[in-house]
Amino acid sequence: MAPPLININDIHLTFGGNDLFSDVSFAIGERDRLCLVGRNGGGKSTLLKIIAGEIEADGGERFVQPGCKVAYLNQEPKFDGYDTVEEFVLSALDAHEEEYSYRSDMLLASVSIDPMADPKQLSGGEGRRAAIARALIADPQVLLLDEPTNHLDLPTIEWLEGEIKNFRGAVVVISHDRAFLNAVSNGVLWLDRGVMHQGKLNFAKFEEWSEEIYRKESEERAKLDKLIAKETVWSVQGISARRKRNQGRLRRLYDMREQRSAQVDRIGNVSLAADTGGTSGKVVIEATDIAKSFGDREILTGFSTRILRGDKVG
Repeated sequence: MAPPLININDIHLTFGGNDLFSDVSFAIGERDRLCLVGRNGGGKSTLLKIIAGEIEADGGERFVQPGCKVAYLNQEPKFDGYDTVEEFVLSALDAHEEEYSYRSDMLLASVSIDPMADPKQLSGGEGRRAAIARALIADPQVLLLDEPTNHLDLPTIEWLEGEIKNFRGAVVVISHDRAFLNAVSNGVLWLDRGVMHQGKLNFAKFEEWSEEIYRKESEERAKLDKLIAKETVWSVQGISARRKRNQGRLRRLYDMREQRSAQVDRIGNVSLAADTGGTSGKVVIEATDIAKSFGDREILTGFSTRILRGDKVG
């Protein structure tokens, strides 16, 4: 069996002192077609950026096989600095990959985009199609797609489904298009309450699979509650609980209570609110395409920055 193309081990990330996710581990293998799913605001797009190497986690390990090329499709492609769509698409190639340049016209023709068009004048759907062509041009081993079907018409979605099915590498995709996920996936990465579950199944089976996970969690909580109740009765029965030989049993009770408390915390929603009282993760501020005007006077446009913990900005 071939080794995974990408290994993610014990990744964790915090925003505003709150865990966005923790101890996330999974592998991406050849021919995997993984859909990354979870609640809105749960960190899916951020995790995809970590897989792509766009941002760093606060801890853990991201390992990519040497020579493995990873292509990443952002939700919002950036066209600044490119005069033509062809220039934008070809920018994905390294100097030694010029032999792939012939694919630019072919891919753009497939998505009905004029190579000489100004990318900044493209509609949302046209820009999305150009960005998909850019992701595909260098024939990567891993393709990471964040909402690839946004703004696409049905024929283009069907074309993209065909490209993914024929793609020789691995794919990880975030999408709210259930039909698209049903058509292309053979595995699920479920980011749930900051914890990752990985299953070898088509997205069509996700509801059944996730309900089974919830059922098992509920059973485990019920068993733990029963054991805690039993041990609590023992602990309050009298002096015996305070004898030295019983201190180990008492400590185990405290440990079980902490374990149960942690389970309750994981049932709630992940909060992304800033917490001024805690220590943030590595990323303190991330801003994209900030603009500001006073009346008709534009004083700031297209400003993007990322400020990490410990940075001194002046």
